[in-house]
Amino acid sequence: MRRLVRQFVRIETVAVLVTAWLAGALGLGLATGAGAVPTVTLMTLGPILGGLLLLSRHSLDLASRIGNLDSRTNATLGAVRQVGAGIEKEIKKELRQTFRQLEALQNLSAVLPSSEVLPATRVWAASPDLLVVLVDLVINERPSLVVECGSGASTLWLALTMRRFGIDGRIIALDHDPVFGGRTRDLLARHDVSDLAEVRDAPLESFSLDGETYSWYARKAWDDLTGIGLLFIDGPPATTGHQARYPALPLLSGSLSPAATVVMDDLVVPDMQEVLRLWLEAYPDFGSEILPLEKQAAVLHRR
Repeated sequence: MRRLVRQFVRIETVAVLVTAWLAGALGLGLATGAGAVPTVTLMTLGPILGGLLLLSRHSLDLASRIGNLDSRTNATLGAVRQVGAGIEKEIKKELRQTFRQLEALQNLSAVLPSSEVLPATRVWAASPDLLVVLVDLVINERPSLVVECGSGASTLWLALTMRRFGIDGRIIALDHDPVFGGRTRDLLARHDVSDLAEVRDAPLESFSLDGETYSWYARKAWDDLTGIGLLFIDGPPATTGHQARYPALPLLSGSLSPAATVVMDDLVVPDMQEVLRLWLEAYPDFGSEILPLEKQAAVLHRR
């Protein structure tokens, strides 16, 4: 019935029918001499019936639109629920991560209390969970030389560790950014550990390794280093070039102590994952452990 109404009840069709009705009613009245009142009454029925037909058509169209609107509303609500569920999941994930970082920062503060303002962590700086790993390595392995690729909060925490636990060692941090390196020096001086940690300006220069060209810290900044017990690779930034941290192991492997530990941060970045894969292929004497930290990290030891 609905299909028939939609197919035949149109304004043009109703107009023709009403016109025919009026003409027929008028002709019938004149032919039968029924008089003005019956004739007009009969003629009036035509527009009324036409209006009812158009009203029924409009009602069906309106019902159809309401049905479509309901379907679209349900679809929209479904999409909103999915987005909301995704946002809720991300919020819960971030809350769990934030709690873990606060817990790690509390541990650091308990082991290494400081009366001075401490630098910010996370984002570009090392996250507290990684700092806990580095501090624990220094406490247990007591390296005589720690070399950092990149400087910042980690440089300070490692220097504080050496001072707190009386470790006979030093820290050399390489930084390609003289402004950032200068800030780290100021930080070390403020905490009175400049005698334990040194930040060297190391502008990037080109190195050819295995047929590939890389940008890495200038040779003059690290060429004198030997007996590295802990190598922490947190630079250069990935934005400085393709596989920016790859040269670290090829160029410094000869300067590592036999029992050295190598730590690389930021394995959440695909470029860093590729660097680790290339290292393990080129240096089969190293084994690695992936730590499920905020930005993930790899710890490498000789087998």
